[in-house]
Amino acid sequence: MTIDLSTQLKGVLPPVITPLTSERRLDAASAESVYRFMLKQGAHGLFLFGTSGEGPLLCEPDREEATEIAAKVVKGSVPLLVGVIAPGTEQIIAQAKVAKAQGADAVVVCPPFYYPASQKDMLVHYRTIREAVDIPIFAYDIPVMTKIKIELDTLMTLGKEGTIIGVKDSSGDAVGFHRLVASKPPGMKLFTGAEMLVHAVMMAGADGTVPGLANVGPELFVQLYEAAAAGNHQEAVRLQEAIVRLFEVFVCPDGTMNVGYIIGSMKTALRLRGIIENDTLFHPFPACTPELIERTETIMKEVGCL
Repeated sequence: MTIDLSTQLKGVLPPVITPLTSERRLDAASAESVYRFMLKQGAHGLFLFGTSGEGPLLCEPDREEATEIAAKVVKGSVPLLVGVIAPGTEQIIAQAKVAKAQGADAVVVCPPFYYPASQKDMLVHYRTIREAVDIPIFAYDIPVMTKIKIELDTLMTLGKEGTIIGVKDSSGDAVGFHRLVASKPPGMKLFTGAEMLVHAVMMAGADGTVPGLANVGPELFVQLYEAAAAGNHQEAVRLQEAIVRLFEVFVCPDGTMNVGYIIGSMKTALRLRGIIENDTLFHPFPACTPELIERTETIMKEVGCL
């Protein structure tokens, strides 16, 4: 089955976690279980190896095995997006070539990081990747991780010239994202990673969402998207309010937030739902504590995800 990204790239694309064994290698059986679970819940596509998927921490053999499993599960029914996150252009080209060979429909590409990069450098980065690999590219704007923002003018230039087909926006810049939605070139796909803003950006004209919280409650996001798309805004608001409550699983008991705790709550949620066997994280993230597990379970029950 051939994917038509112009029509099928929309809705909820969970940035799925990567299940690990106790030895911190890919748990292949649990990975397949996660991918099948997301499709059963109505996900409109899958995004592998983003921040939620601990993509930058995976070894190449595990990345390749997980991609192969996902491609077999999806079988061309929905878009499969593969994150290629590395500090250098040549590293990303190598990963993108493998992803394409394994059946990815598009790759999600972060800007260059570690060495300081200008907006001009970013244009060179994305154009070089596009010239080297014949696969659609999403720009992954996540400055909290890469320490560099892809500016609106840069995204517009890349979109207008066809270097990128869309943006996965995890910048936290709601105003900037609305400006991008308002001025995007025809055919450019825009997805938000901001769980709290899904209804608002859908109303503004976004194509969908790639929310890490979908690892905890994918059904809520699918229902919200479908309600908003059908014009049932009262129901969409109700679901957005439930998502706001579910978001509390990401908040530490002391009111702070950190990446290890957030990914741990995602994996805990999927283990509690019987989808994965372990909630193991890569080092240096700490193991999931009894307090995290209890808090996650309580909130999930409150919103009907358990």
